[in-house]
Amino acid sequence: MSSLIRNRKKVRQVIDFTGVQNGKMHPSDIDAVLEFDNEILILIEVKYKYKKIPTGQRLLLERLCNSWHTKKSIVLKVEHDYESDEENIPLENCKITAIYYDNKWIYYSEGYEFKRYINKLGEKWECKKCSF
Repeated sequence: MSSLIRNRKKVRQVIDFTGVQNGKMHPSDIDAVLEFDNEILILIEVKYKYKKIPTGQRLLLERLCNSWHTKKSIVLKVEHDYESDEENIPLENCKITAIYYDNKWIYYSEGYEFKRYINKLGEKWECKKCSF
């Protein structure tokens, strides 16, 4: 399968938030978002194995999830173990190690296969588009 990355050099460019912070507060990013038919919202944050989501970013993800207008919203913390910054991180091979749903975090010590979990969500929430 071919990659969705069109220009690797552009992807490697870092957005520098210097100058747009107020004390410890500064812009944050979300690594991936899936949204289906204004019904389902899946927020995805990818971290290197064992790294925590920083408090401010975690609060942002939780608040966005909580404010979604349906109960079909979730945050997935996904971990990888790719050490080289020259190597792409294939999301489909990453493991979900935590989910935020219904105002609480659930942690998986072994990790859950990303595609398998997304497909199960699609079935649970009866969304054929949410299938990979």
